[in-house]
Amino acid sequence: MLLKYKITIQTSSRSGAGTDADVFVSLIGTEGRSEQHRLNSRFRRVFKTGARDVFTVTARDVGELVALRFSTSKRLGLGGDWRVDTVRVEAEGHGWFFPHFRWILANSTVDLLEGTARLPQHTRGEQRLMARREQIENRRRMYPWCPAPSTSELPGSLDVSKEQPLPKDERYRGLREGGYTGVMAMTLARMKLGRPGLASAWNGLVNTVELLDSLEKPKAAQLWQDDHEFARQAVQGVCPLHIQSISALPERFPLTDSEVRGLLSPGTTLAQALADRRVFLLDFEILDDIPMFHKVDEKGEVERRWAPSSRCLLYLDDTKHLRPLAIQLGRHPERDQVFTPNDSDTDWLAAKVYVRCSEGNVHQMVSHAIRTHFVAEPFVMVTMRNLPDCHPVYKLLRHHFRYTLAINDKARRGLLDAGGVFDDFIATGGPARGHIKLGKKGYSQWKLLDNKPRLDFERRGVLDPAVLPYYPYRDDTLPLWDALEEYVGGVLGVFYKSDTELVKDSEMQAWWAELLERGLPVEKLPCAKLESVSELVDILTIVLFTVSVQHAAVNYLQYEHYAFVPNAPLCMRQPPPRARGRLTRQALAEMMPDKDQTLWQITVGRALSSFGEDEEFLLHPGGWREDSFDEPEVAAVRERFRARLKAQLEVVNARNAQSPSPYTVLRPDRIPTGITI
Repeated sequence: MLLKYKITIQTSSRSGAGTDADVFVSLIGTEGRSEQHRLNSRFRRVFKTGARDVFTVTARDVGELVALRFSTSKRLGLGGDWRVDTVRVEAEGHGWFFPHFRWILANSTVDLLEGTARLPQHTRGEQRLMARREQIENRRRMYPWCPAPSTSELPGSLDVSKEQPLPKDERYRGLREGGYTGVMAMTLARMKLGRPGLASAWNGLVNTVELLDSLEKPKAAQLWQDDHEFARQAVQGVCPLHIQSISALPERFPLTDSEVRGLLSPGTTLAQALADRRVFLLDFEILDDIPMFHKVDEKGEVERRWAPSSRCLLYLDDTKHLRPLAIQLGRHPERDQVFTPNDSDTDWLAAKVYVRCSEGNVHQMVSHAIRTHFVAEPFVMVTMRNLPDCHPVYKLLRHHFRYTLAINDKARRGLLDAGGVFDDFIATGGPARGHIKLGKKGYSQWKLLDNKPRLDFERRGVLDPAVLPYYPYRDDTLPLWDALEEYVGGVLGVFYKSDTELVKDSEMQAWWAELLERGLPVEKLPCAKLESVSELVDILTIVLFTVSVQHAAVNYLQYEHYAFVPNAPLCMRQPPPRARGRLTRQALAEMMPDKDQTLWQITVGRALSSFGEDEEFLLHPGGWREDSFDEPEVAAVRERFRARLKAQLEVVNARNAQSPSPYTVLRPDRIPTGITI
């Protein structure tokens, strides 16, 4: 029996997605496979970028469709690769959906699996099971793990080499100014064109303002010396993850009532302030044994950089605002004395600058690189290597993994590798590879549950607004976590009706086993066995929260935070001051990053704060473009998720309208769905 199959193909709107290759299709069903059919038109060019093309193919009845086999043939010229978003097939009142959102390379054959989301144990028919297995086998060849020795003390990662290049599906897209490296090149060019002379007698406290004349000026450029601004950045800056409530002074932190005279509320002693939970701590002890940049060039000249293991006390005053109270630039009470606002203006300013330098090095390598980028990568890997397109967990996660493998590879090669950009301007860079040791140390202290915000706030004693009233990072992340948790639980609930369903899911059990074996060791994870749907909801919510909300929080304020370099220098060129009253303003200027280091810090900060041309946000106008689910039950869950995000956006906008310092980085309509930069 012959049937007429109506085939509707949506070519991606991404640049270069169209093809001029010859395209053939064969329909694979439960009753066999059709012959190949060439898809073309006598009257127009088909498969253009962004085009929707409709074809009618007459073929024998192959039963319920299992897959579509596309083959492309390109003999000459460019443009043979083709990026297909979706295909829909209709025949005799039946319809089938084939989500793809990936490339079909020139002169290749690819099977698109029918898109109904099913667990493997609910899949009927040997053809469907075989199609799932074959797709997984192909993906395992495309996504090999890096050899274990090369990722020692770090999360598992994709092996990328000349012989095994990054799959085209993972390759990076451009940014608004021509790509990641293009943003950097353009930023450098604009600064140099704007200031062609660039002061030869560089003053790190003055000349940065001139560099920013040709760029956007961060608000920190006007406020950076203010104590309230310093404290504000602890609760809504680029790394608002360190502030913790304390009830006693840290060990080896010599501070007396006489040293804080006039800095507390009238009649309040330091002990009372601690007992009343009005004292908070920023602690960068993790830097204590990390080697700093130390290099001797061919002429015997020595270059050194510093980022001390500093710590800072903040005080919640009677107006419910935080102020820095005391700073220690090290761990040795005999050597590293404590500075307070009662010291000279220059001493106190220097102390705050060194704290920001410490925070910046920890932020770049631990809070940002390790605890978002690199802990997400094993989840990308096990998803691509173990779950076929039609698995509901694949459909749930894949959209949030766009470009993560590509940007991680770029970071390793361009920023972190020996001779990379970080060697040029951060304190822990250089021959001793201090930044890599810092990342490994941060990873050694991390567990997946640390990325669960409520637990993190409880651990730091800042969950209760009565303790810390103004904490926009906390107040924005918790509703977003709750929305994501409901979304993930709602989607999984459509497919997993009991824990037994998860235990019987051979593909998810392989996913988990490989995560433990190659991605993250069991001690990093909340459970040893994947047997509970509620635990899976928790794990996947953490993953989605990490790649979207958490990454946005620690990434997209980098230009605002770092571009005016005195606000948060990523290296200091002299050791921290040890004695009071000796530091001059000129000496402080000489401690700051030099001209080249300043240029790099501005440039990298601007590039890492950029959005892509095809960026998709959690609350995206019209919904996500790449959505593999076609089930009405999932659509209902997704609409509830969008409704919660819209309500949260209204809350954030209302608060920011009344705030002198709006915190916009966690607006749902500005949070990318994944780690794309």
